[in-house]
Amino acid sequence: MASKKRKPIWHKLDRNSRLAGLVLILSMLMVLIILGARFSKIAVTKEVKGHQLDKATQQIYQSQSIDEAKRGQIFDANGTPLAENTTAYTVVAILDDQQVDADGKKKYVEKSQDDQVSQKLAKELGGKAKTYKKALEDGRKAGSKQVQFGSAGLHLNVIDYKRLKEQNIPGITFIDSPARFYPNGSMASNLIGFTNHKENEKTGLDEITGISGIEAGWNKELTGKDGIKTTAVDETNANRAKAEPAQNGYDVYTTIDSKLQTTLESRMDKLDKKMNPESALAVVMDPKTGDIVATTQRPNFNASTGQGVGSYWQNELTSAFEPGSVMKGVSLAAGIDTDNWHENDTYQSGTLTIDGKKVTDWNQGNGWGRITYNQGIALSSNVAMALTERKMGSKTWEKYIHDFGFLKSTKSGLPEENDGMMQFRYPFERANTAFGQAISTTPLQMMRAYTAIAGDGTMIQPNIVSKVINPNNKKVVYESKREKVGKPISKKTAEATRKQLESVVYDDKGLGKEYGLPGVRTTGKSGTAQISTSEGYSPSFNASQEIHSWMGMVPAKNPRYMMYIVVKKPTKATGQVTTEMANVFKPVMQQALNMAEGETESVSSQAQITKVPNVVNKKTKDAADQVKKAALEPVILGDGDKVLAQTPGKDIEILNSQRVFLNTGKNIEVPDMHGWSKNDVMKWADLAKIKINSNGDGFVTEQSVKGGTLLQTGVHEVTVTFKQPKVK
Repeated sequence: MASKKRKPIWHKLDRNSRLAGLVLILSMLMVLIILGARFSKIAVTKEVKGHQLDKATQQIYQSQSIDEAKRGQIFDANGTPLAENTTAYTVVAILDDQQVDADGKKKYVEKSQDDQVSQKLAKELGGKAKTYKKALEDGRKAGSKQVQFGSAGLHLNVIDYKRLKEQNIPGITFIDSPARFYPNGSMASNLIGFTNHKENEKTGLDEITGISGIEAGWNKELTGKDGIKTTAVDETNANRAKAEPAQNGYDVYTTIDSKLQTTLESRMDKLDKKMNPESALAVVMDPKTGDIVATTQRPNFNASTGQGVGSYWQNELTSAFEPGSVMKGVSLAAGIDTDNWHENDTYQSGTLTIDGKKVTDWNQGNGWGRITYNQGIALSSNVAMALTERKMGSKTWEKYIHDFGFLKSTKSGLPEENDGMMQFRYPFERANTAFGQAISTTPLQMMRAYTAIAGDGTMIQPNIVSKVINPNNKKVVYESKREKVGKPISKKTAEATRKQLESVVYDDKGLGKEYGLPGVRTTGKSGTAQISTSEGYSPSFNASQEIHSWMGMVPAKNPRYMMYIVVKKPTKATGQVTTEMANVFKPVMQQALNMAEGETESVSSQAQITKVPNVVNKKTKDAADQVKKAALEPVILGDGDKVLAQTPGKDIEILNSQRVFLNTGKNIEVPDMHGWSKNDVMKWADLAKIKINSNGDGFVTEQSVKGGTLLQTGVHEVTVTFKQPKVK
């Protein structure tokens, strides 16, 4: 039988190969179909797993940056800057040894340079070199790329920054951040307040925020809103840039008049030095409008340097305390309004017993025998006012306390304003409130209450801000107006109260004789309050343990201004309390009255305010002429052909006749600065890039470099002495 013929092996392989190839082709076709469908979907929807590819692609060609808003400025009523923006610098030491410039120069602190760097930093910033060296060493141990040096190198001002930068210390660089500058030092610092730095949680940028005073109370308006700048191109390279511009913070104009404020500061400095009190406060108000035109306190602080800002500092304007006998003016008005005050009636002064407890006159209860109520108010008799309260009845008196606005905030816009409190449960406590004990009030509340007495019986809201302007469009977004907040007494009562209080100044036995202005009829009420402690009230006849005060109004018949002075616990010259307080009251009030005559300078008008023109890049002569036409005084730095920089900048609103500094950049001389304000000196120094060593506050009386000296001769700093003007 013949054997079956076998097929060659390659025939089998060829069949298997064809089968495998077919499977592979079919698989590839299926993958291509799936991928094609997927790519088609992506091309149409531009989406992968919820991610938009077109947006992701755009981000590759897009970048964003934050356009930082500028904090609004604070001005006095006439446009003089009280708080401005500047730049602060934080010292940083680079430790990253990868930091080199294009030429291979090292931009970091080498370990071998630690001693040299530390000694230079200590010399410029203060402190000990070993402190800086330890910071460098600790940074290296922790593997840090850079280190800072705590408060010593934090938020340097422009002058300190320039001085330190000139030292060219190896590896030292700076981080700039916004800061606040107060050109008049500690002037009205309790009202203006101060700021601090904080990190914006969204942007990570260093921002400034208000901590006290107007800076805190109006922080929202002052802060502004950051913008965003976006640069981008699409797939066609078309420019798609967008921008949300920053909205700068609003500018706040206070009711303060700088001229009057300067005089008040000078007088309070003298009082503080002479008496060394625990604290002292003075407030000047226009009772017709409610505007506070000047105010200061001791201790005060310099917000630019931080000197004087301690953990125990408090704003006396908004702090409550027992006012003492100044309250008698209010209880007198209530007594007259209810026909329970008859000045010629008599009473037995000295001691009055109520529910077994004694109300005593301030002379240890001895009194002055049987005297008239007119004499009682002149002598500040506690018994006279307690008897008046009992005649009115406690319910009636309590109603007047509320009608005069006590025990509720004035809503001044200042932070942490106290409401005050009162003890009014028992008859003895009710009687005490009539002469300023068992009740606490703030100076702002007392000023508000006395506007009813100074005016026609209508109580006026105190104002500390005159207007708020949006610098982005120059629109006025807020303007204070005379706001009536009550009418506790009649016009006839107000007139009678002022007339009765004149006896405090002009009666033979009056305790306020020293407050009388020459040639101007004065009215008001003095006060001496014992201080409440856990063991009772401080003893009488111990001036160092009392609160002394004076509320004065001039002219008496139709008050144009009123002033409240409070001195707490003086430690020196305690026998001259009235004299020293009168030395503040009389010259300040006399100046206020002089300013109010004719065309007042204490209230700004649109005619007094002008916008600064933009003269940068203009010929020097043309620029100066344009500034003059704007009713401003040009101060030219150098003899260059054109203006390279100016301050204040364009469109800033300032008072007529103020200086505008124009820098031409060539052959700059030191000017004769006698009579200049600190604000003007610092503006000139900033443009001239010169360090100023300043002493005192007020106006220039001395300068270390003579006017006319060229800076290029080697002048790097000028020492300037400021003094407050003398008041006769």
